[in-house]
Amino acid sequence: MKQFSFFVIMLFAYQSILWSQSFNHDYGKVGKDDMSMTFYPKDKTAEAVVISDIGSSYFQQTNDNFNLIYERTTRLKVFKEAGIKWASIEIPYYLQGDTYEEVFDIEACTYNLTDGIFTRTNLDLKSCHDEKLNEYWNQKKFAMPNVKEGSVIEYRYKVRSQFFFNLRDWEFQWKIPVIYSKYVTKMIPFYQYTWLLQGATKFDYQKSYVDQGLESRFGRVKYQDMIYETAMNDVPAFKEEEYIASSEDYIIKLNFQLSKVTNTDGTSHNVFTTWPEMIKNMMKDKDFGGYSRKAEGSASKIFDLKNLSLLPSQQKFDSILNYVKANYKWNEMNGKMASKSVKTFLKDKLGNDADINLFTIGLLNAAGIKAFPVIISTRKNGKIKYDYPFSHFFNYVVLLAEVDGKKILTDATISLAANNRIPEKCINDKGLVIQKDKVEWVGLQSLVPSGIKKTFSIALTDSTQNTSIQSYSTEYIALDYRNDFGENTHTIKKHILDKGYALVDSSIVVKNQTNIKEPYILKYSITDRPEKVNDKIYVSPFLREAITENPLKQPTRNYPVDMIYPKKTTYFAEVNIPEGFRVEFLPANDKIRNDQFELEYSASVNDTKVNVSMIYYFKLPEYEIAEYTKLKYYFNEIINKGNEKIVFVRK
Repeated sequence: MKQFSFFVIMLFAYQSILWSQSFNHDYGKVGKDDMSMTFYPKDKTAEAVVISDIGSSYFQQTNDNFNLIYERTTRLKVFKEAGIKWASIEIPYYLQGDTYEEVFDIEACTYNLTDGIFTRTNLDLKSCHDEKLNEYWNQKKFAMPNVKEGSVIEYRYKVRSQFFFNLRDWEFQWKIPVIYSKYVTKMIPFYQYTWLLQGATKFDYQKSYVDQGLESRFGRVKYQDMIYETAMNDVPAFKEEEYIASSEDYIIKLNFQLSKVTNTDGTSHNVFTTWPEMIKNMMKDKDFGGYSRKAEGSASKIFDLKNLSLLPSQQKFDSILNYVKANYKWNEMNGKMASKSVKTFLKDKLGNDADINLFTIGLLNAAGIKAFPVIISTRKNGKIKYDYPFSHFFNYVVLLAEVDGKKILTDATISLAANNRIPEKCINDKGLVIQKDKVEWVGLQSLVPSGIKKTFSIALTDSTQNTSIQSYSTEYIALDYRNDFGENTHTIKKHILDKGYALVDSSIVVKNQTNIKEPYILKYSITDRPEKVNDKIYVSPFLREAITENPLKQPTRNYPVDMIYPKKTTYFAEVNIPEGFRVEFLPANDKIRNDQFELEYSASVNDTKVNVSMIYYFKLPEYEIAEYTKLKYYFNEIINKGNEKIVFVRK
């Protein structure tokens, strides 16, 4: 582990570097190099480029304590219309109870050069607004004014914090190129931090030195800031493709964790912990282990525990899960700690994931079923680094129960999921089981394939093409359908019409919306006119359902392809041969089969019908980097075969 005490241990080696750009990075000093740039030479396809991104964190002394101040100044050039989205600015800030971080000293302006006339448009601060992200984070948002192709935007702000654990991380890499990125930390001899550089092995520039300014004093301690500068030059854009859990796992950034606090009398205590210490502390915490114990004590007010104990273990488990799912609602907030007391939760019947799952754990334990919390990081939050016990990596709680000798992972916040499944957003490598005197990581992946089968019954004549479509989905694909569409015919109709189909309105049928042990079934009918060219009829047997574009677009990839879970897709089409026509062309059969992937395409014809089927099956939840080229090939084969047409010619 790379770790240091910012004021004693770490000595950055100075590396001299000559920047190729001549930009002035001072706020408001926008020059001709900024305005005249029409593309970024090292990535000519870029829609925008970050000219400079400069941040600093330092401690500001108050009467009896310190505030942690974070400053950031960013300048960005927009090349294309698609790049205008980078002019929407979001500034996250932390809150806990009644204590908030404060965003202040916001300044922002847009520069344009039109017909030789230079203009500057300042941000109206009244346009800034706040948005709640979850129980611990809000964000301040604003849109830069008068932004168009060729604009340069610039903004700066400060954040004042009383949360010393929240020394801001720094992302050197964006999803657009970055010409220059620099982060400066100024440390005092009362707080030490551990750091982790992700996505790179070194900085382009680094330097450490003692501030030569006036000596500061706090209590009886005299000190001067220890300053650390890190910078990177010409950082390429992070090219995010499909099938990635989170860019947070791979983007180049610097992470910080508070590790030690030293008092003015020389005493100190370690904040940086080990996994056993973290587990021990969470079990003691009133908003975690204490919350489950409180819930366990309240179980007798909810259930007749004596009668419940007579049930088989699986039935007890399902009864409790079904009760919680039916009576308590998730407020769509993520958190690894309970947000309210058990008493308040029982009254509100509403809470975050920790409220619900820690409560469920208490009920299960009261009923004689061993259950433990599992803290995880959701997919968007990034994977856990197992060698670095940073508590802020975690942001969610699921539960692990032992039922009839089997271990079951579940989440009581999702009512439409099976009781032995966690949500898709939680399938993210491993989670840490919180239990006494043991460090155990549990895999979160699902190896059970999720499937969808679509059948097409196409009634074809010389002038009409009417089709009945049925889809049967299972596992996580079924859960997506249940959550996205359910039995809402208006939403389903919009989805069908968005594909370009002419829907027979009364034909929509949904089955098994709440019967989650059975496939989710959706049926509907559409009408169309056949595609005719020179007295021939062309039919796509799978209509517009097969994919038409390869989701893997980059020539190479330096991170895995994350499918989340194995996926199996089946298409079957039955097409009648229209009267007066015969089959002129039938797509060829095809088959690929190995340990990673299967594709089977089959087409046959009899006197009256053509039958076409295609099955493809991605067998693994995740594919290694070395398999990327093969996967691109598999997707191309799916596209080629899935979009081949049957050709009928008049007899």
